[in-house]
Amino acid sequence: MTEKQKKFGLWSIVLLGFNSIIGSGIFLLPASLYKFAGDWSVAMVFITGALVASIALCFAEAAGYFSKNGAAYVYTKEAFGKFAGFEVGFLKWFMQCIAWAVMAVAFKNILSNTFGFADDAILCNAIVIGIIVVLTGINLLGVDAAKMVNNVSTIAKMLPLVFLIVVGIWHITPSNIIPNSAINPTYTLNSETIISALILAFYSFTGFETFGTAAEDMEDPKKNLPRAICISLGIVMMFYALVMAVTVGVLGESVATSGTPLADAARVVSGDFGYWLITIGSIVSIGGINVAASFHIPRALLPLADDKMIPEFFGKKNGNGIPTVAIIASCVVTVPIALSGSFAQLAMLSVVARFVQYIPTCLSVLVFRKRFANDEAAKSSFKAPFGPVLPVLAVIICLYLLADQPPMKIAVGLGFMALISPLYFIARKRAAVQQMQPASEKA
Repeated sequence: MTEKQKKFGLWSIVLLGFNSIIGSGIFLLPASLYKFAGDWSVAMVFITGALVASIALCFAEAAGYFSKNGAAYVYTKEAFGKFAGFEVGFLKWFMQCIAWAVMAVAFKNILSNTFGFADDAILCNAIVIGIIVVLTGINLLGVDAAKMVNNVSTIAKMLPLVFLIVVGIWHITPSNIIPNSAINPTYTLNSETIISALILAFYSFTGFETFGTAAEDMEDPKKNLPRAICISLGIVMMFYALVMAVTVGVLGESVATSGTPLADAARVVSGDFGYWLITIGSIVSIGGINVAASFHIPRALLPLADDKMIPEFFGKKNGNGIPTVAIIASCVVTVPIALSGSFAQLAMLSVVARFVQYIPTCLSVLVFRKRFANDEAAKSSFKAPFGPVLPVLAVIICLYLLADQPPMKIAVGLGFMALISPLYFIARKRAAVQQMQPASEKA
């Protein structure tokens, strides 16, 4: 088997991107967004997509400079130094473990609620442990196995949504999706709801920041990662808009009170078959985002181990190049978090964890452009448009969204960053001591 066959090609990266972005949220987004934006919901998807694109294009350009695992960790470390990189990298990995725990529990919840065994604690816990352990095992088998499961799960979860769009588009009532407060005054935008709608829609697009975490397992990442980020985000935006248009166009105002808006719309246009197709699609969808998480998360540890910011054995690979220790360690951390039920409090870290990836990455683009201005070989394969305007705009958007968050969430995130700081200095001191040892002692 060739090295090329063992890595993710462009379209496998795009499918991985779909799995990273499109999760269970799309099945609830129409109802939640309609409550804030009313018949502006479809337009709000495009408006939010443009704002998210300003950040994603910065990630695309930054990805074009490097072929190493790590994504925001690498970009931050190379632009602003090792300490800044460590804070971003370690917080990112730990937050991703929490997120995976949440997604594993969500997978259990949707299964138990659909098939009626929510009161069976033993079975529920077995499902939570099972999905984490099974996906860990698949990743230990190699990139080919992970790629196959990712591709299958992505296609499987997209097919029901494509069915809804293709069938439902003929049942749209235009007045339901054309912004006109005179026609539909119940749910409409104002100065308060527009911000809430933008923030809600913004988080439905997140996930693009993980693309470069496993760059070394991808073919020609300096070229393919920027392309995959742009392609994925563009298709996701159109996909979201079409799903919103069909769901809102079919259900009208009743979408706001629906607990399962996509499934309800599917039932209107195709009966019980459509309802169950979308229901099964939601199960596959949240399973798919677990697949993407299981692949990305362990590889977030590798650059930290390579740079001796955590013990080097976390970067150990087997004969087939599989990071076995990082994969097992991520599983070992994720399982107890998922079973503890305490991740609601831990998830408060997510706000700071997300934006400490976004803001340094956007600023790093300006640093790299200046640093590599006269080095054609080092320049990125992709350049975000509008010169310095786009990175600056992206940072402003990030700061605005961060400022809108509850102060407690920001305090918890910053407190955790302060708490992990000593780990960096301990690791650097240990690395310095090891470097000073004679070769015989190291052996």
